[in-house]
Amino acid sequence: MSASLPARAKSLRDRLLALDHMAANVKETGLLADLRSDLAAPAAELSRALDQRDVLIQSGITTSAPTTLDAARKRAAALLEKFAADRKAATLTKGVGWANLIRDIKTASTDVSGAVSKRWKAYRQDIFTGEAPTVVKGRIAFTPGNSAAFQRYDKLHQTFRAEFERLPPDSATVDRIRALAAELTEAAADFDYDVSPEVKRFLEAVQSGGATLDLLTDAVTTWLKDNGALASYRIVPRGADGSR
Repeated sequence: MSASLPARAKSLRDRLLALDHMAANVKETGLLADLRSDLAAPAAELSRALDQRDVLIQSGITTSAPTTLDAARKRAAALLEKFAADRKAATLTKGVGWANLIRDIKTASTDVSGAVSKRWKAYRQDIFTGEAPTVVKGRIAFTPGNSAAFQRYDKLHQTFRAEFERLPPDSATVDRIRALAAELTEAAADFDYDVSPEVKRFLEAVQSGGATLDLLTDAVTTWLKDNGALASYRIVPRGADGSR
């Protein structure tokens, strides 16, 4: 009986060590779970912002990436490298690295969302340079033909404008909006401006993609001033590829 006492003591010690090890693992698992919880919401928000950015890029709409996005990626990579060498919660929370990562992800998310929204709103002017219905209304004579053309233009323009109050969920939506812009351009061509040929050419060019400076003749400038419309136009340089 007494001879088996050391063996029993060893067995008990081993069991206690095993229980202690299990307890440590449970505690470590809990700490890591807390860190994952801290990261979940900011990471999901950034992921949504990047998905929105990808929709524009896949649709051929160039969208710049804010510097804060690169900063967040570098900090995450540095923490991941440390954690790979020592997989403990303490490795992540040592110093201010983890707190700064959460902060950087939130900042990057805000900046990406802001850049995407700004670019999308600017894209509206890229694909359609025509006037608002209220402006057109003051420049055309409401003949039966112009009345019908204006009703169509006004309806299309309202739909077109509403599309830019929210970000497109996919590339198919962007394609549909481009088609809508093309319809608007066609509708604008139906207006019969009771003006001189020079002014008519200028207005038609504006409605169909933008007028070049050679169309801004003295006669056109005078007409715009007389109609209080000069301030409604601005000069925008075209890029090397012809886009604005």
